[in-house]
Amino acid sequence: MVPTSLLRYCIVGVVSNFLVYCFFLVLIWSAVPPVWAAAICYGMGLAISYFANRRWTFESEASHCSDLLRFLLAYGVGLCATLVFISVFTLFLPPEIAQIINIGLTALVIYFGLRVLGFGKGEPRDADHV
Repeated sequence: MVPTSLLRYCIVGVVSNFLVYCFFLVLIWSAVPPVWAAAICYGMGLAISYFANRRWTFESEASHCSDLLRFLLAYGVGLCATLVFISVFTLFLPPEIAQIINIGLTALVIYFGLRVLGFGKGEPRDADHV
């Protein structure tokens, strides 16, 4: 059976990546190079993903300090992966198609990174440390 956290991660990912992909298209149609457009969109997706996945996907009770460090580490690895994927795929695919494949592969890299790093599994925060 598929873990609930993976299903929720996929839902958050589909919604946020649809929005970010639309913005990616606007950027490349505005003559922004695909690698730069992917990097800009990555930052947008990062913010959306942190708040949605922290609260809903992983139901975190940990402090932001604990979660944010783990999240940024997993997404740092994901950023490296996304830049490699988009650089390679745009050698033989149009950027619009390359980015769709890039999103899926990078999402898997990040999800497993979050699980390995224990995102959302830190010490519960107390009322004074929100």
